[in-house]
Amino acid sequence: MMGCMGGPGRPFYASLLDMPALTAEARRAIEAEAERRIGWGTQAITSGQARLHHALAANDPVAVQQAAAGVREGLLLLESGTAALRAVDAGMPPRQLALTWFRDQLGLPPAEAAPMAIDGGPWGLSWYHLTSMAFLVTFLVGTLLIQHARMRRINALVGRLSAAPAGGPAPGPAPAPGKPSEPPTDGPSGSPARVVGTAPVTPAPASAAPSPAAATAAARRPWSGALRVAATFRETPTVKTFRLVEPGGGDVPFTFMPGQFLTVSAELDGRTARRSYTIASSPTRRSYVEVTVKREEQGLISRHLHDRVAVGDSVEVSAPLGVFTFMGEETSIVLIAGGVGITPMMSVARYLTDRSYPCEIFFLYGARSPEEFVFREELEYLQKRHANLHVAATMSRAEGTAWMGATGPISKEFIARSVPEIAKRRVHLCGPPPMMEAVRAALAELGVPKGQVKTEAFGPARGVAPGTPAPLPTSAPAPSPGPAPAGDAIPRVATAEVRFTKSGRTGALAPDQTVLEAAEAIGVEIDYSCRVGICGACKVPLVQGAVTMEVEEGLPPEEKARGVILACQAKSVGNLVVEA
Repeated sequence: MMGCMGGPGRPFYASLLDMPALTAEARRAIEAEAERRIGWGTQAITSGQARLHHALAANDPVAVQQAAAGVREGLLLLESGTAALRAVDAGMPPRQLALTWFRDQLGLPPAEAAPMAIDGGPWGLSWYHLTSMAFLVTFLVGTLLIQHARMRRINALVGRLSAAPAGGPAPGPAPAPGKPSEPPTDGPSGSPARVVGTAPVTPAPASAAPSPAAATAAARRPWSGALRVAATFRETPTVKTFRLVEPGGGDVPFTFMPGQFLTVSAELDGRTARRSYTIASSPTRRSYVEVTVKREEQGLISRHLHDRVAVGDSVEVSAPLGVFTFMGEETSIVLIAGGVGITPMMSVARYLTDRSYPCEIFFLYGARSPEEFVFREELEYLQKRHANLHVAATMSRAEGTAWMGATGPISKEFIARSVPEIAKRRVHLCGPPPMMEAVRAALAELGVPKGQVKTEAFGPARGVAPGTPAPLPTSAPAPSPGPAPAGDAIPRVATAEVRFTKSGRTGALAPDQTVLEAAEAIGVEIDYSCRVGICGACKVPLVQGAVTMEVEEGLPPEEKARGVILACQAKSVGNLVVEA
């Protein structure tokens, strides 16, 4: 509960019973302990409020209950410390202070209003105390009996559900709340996606009911609609921030967690283009959301936003999406970013400083040059205002500039110099794939367990309807000589077919064609966003067959084990049956 500060280590009010009088030493001890309790209580309330905010955003009743319990415990600590200080100021003896506190917690009347103790009662207790104890015991027994009856009813209900006919839908357990394994995308348009390997997906039985994961995904679809551009901010010569608000005023119509992203869509040249961008603002700022976009010469949406969208215009978005989040529950966090991969880290840093996060925040950033240092002024301001925020930056090229800081890439030596005892800390990493691979290797050499490193990969800026290939980014390796033909010009020989059970349609499936492309070719609608396997928007249950997926970061292992696939990545040389 106490996070990185620790909790009270001894029964404070019980120890007061051993203090006969309010001596100077006793007064100092009580005041010190009271101040500590006030600090612990304040911290517990702040932490509980943060957890409550995220639990409500995630619609997680169990987490809401746990967060509320933390807030209540913080209030008790705060009240106990405040009561102690008031009693000491009034000169109340320690024993009387403890007894008064116990009476208040039990709801007993003050000592003056309590009935006179009758000598000679059993065990030397007054009849008033015996009556109170008997009432409490009766209440406890009654509560236990009620709980027992409730458990019997629950067990009976579970038994009836378990005995349901085999042809009916089998009740599946609700997916446990938690943190999915790998996050979705944002970053520079056109950056190559990180390939995580190929693996056949275990097919689900043809008669299997829809998986709980599919039902949960359908029930928690992101909000979609138009937001108005309220302001724009020039961060660097190629990076601009767009502040989006509800057109009718008030708060934005969705809640999100630090590190999640939204998807911008637009009709460009007669086709629908989509692109996902991390929300860079803090969830505590409910009246707006901000996305920070780098203009890419070959990025349709980034060029559209930079060149055509102005203050007052409407932008079609869907949000929130993504699992690259930080809840503020760990005792320390290390944020490592490269280039425009700073956007999710900025959301986390803004959120934690807004919430007065009491633990250490290490923010490491690498850019090509000081001119391309995104959010430089704001990070300097936040570091001055928050002593627990430590910012370290390094520039790849600094010749001819006034930069006096570190130079070169984010190396093992730079990390070790910037973050003490990094092996004990949680690390979030986002940036271009080569940078992330190098940092992963450096973290491994520094002893950071792989499970403590959470990453977000960049994906290519497809941003167009199917059939149009993504242009290569300027930073990508040079392609083989000769331009690649358009997707529609590539001859495809179908060797299999895919049947979609919900729509009742069947289409051809070529070996180099994804399930999503095959669906779009015959008019079957499957939701999608990034089209590169990292946002998870196109997850569908695979009923029959086996597929390979080049990128599957948007698919948690437990869903993959249940036969869920990413339609934008799934390919096969055999026949498939898909629930769509």
